[in-house]
Amino acid sequence: MNEIFDLLLLLVLHWRIGVAVLAALITAVFLAATLHWFTGWYGILLVLLGLAGGMMWEAEWKRSSPR
Repeated sequence: MNEIFDLLLLLVLHWRIGVAVLAALITAVFLAATLHWFTGWYGILLVLLGLAGGMMWEAEWKRSSPR
C-alpha cells in the first residue's frame, strides 16, 4: 500500500511526468480499442515512451528554472 501512495505522491509532486504518462495511457487504450494490430506490448511501449518524455520535460524545466 505504501508503494501506491509513493507513486501517487511522485506523480503529484512531479506533475509533468504524470501528465505525459496519463496522455500516453489514454492514447494507448484508445489505439488498442480501435486498431486490431495495436497489442498490449505496443501500449506498454507507448506508456514507457510517455514516461521518458515526461522525465525529459521535468529535467528541462528544472535545468532552465531560475535558482
